[in-house]
Amino acid sequence: MSEIRILKAGSCPSLSGKSTLSYHIGCNDGKEVYLRLTENTGQGIFNKEWISLEEIEKVLAAKQPITSGSLHELFQGKSSNSAGFFLAVLKEEGLVKISESNLRHYEHNNPAEFNIAVQELMAPGNLMHVFGAIWCLRE
Repeated sequence: MSEIRILKAGSCPSLSGKSTLSYHIGCNDGKEVYLRLTENTGQGIFNKEWISLEEIEKVLAAKQPITSGSLHELFQGKSSNSAGFFLAVLKEEGLVKISESNLRHYEHNNPAEFNIAVQELMAPGNLMHVFGAIWCLRE
């Protein structure tokens, strides 16, 4: 089991706007970046497992246009809500943007700004305390 250091705890509206989602961005000792959903103020259940940014980027690069269905392969055998909720997080973090040709589709955004922000969070001395802990075990 690998340890994940939580770099950021964020929140955003769901794609429908009916609830607020909470999420974490983290990294392991090898500096691999992960994201996970942590809370939903609405009724929908979801998967709380860490998903690697590398896996996410592979899916985003391969799928055009991007919909919540595009992310289902990241959550095989898990709650069907997870993909849509996760898409909301990716939108919040600027990894996807709404398509200009169809408002129900998304496009893969250049991850450069996200990567710079994450690298800054990884810098020595930037320790995030979430629920009294710096490290969170991978579930």
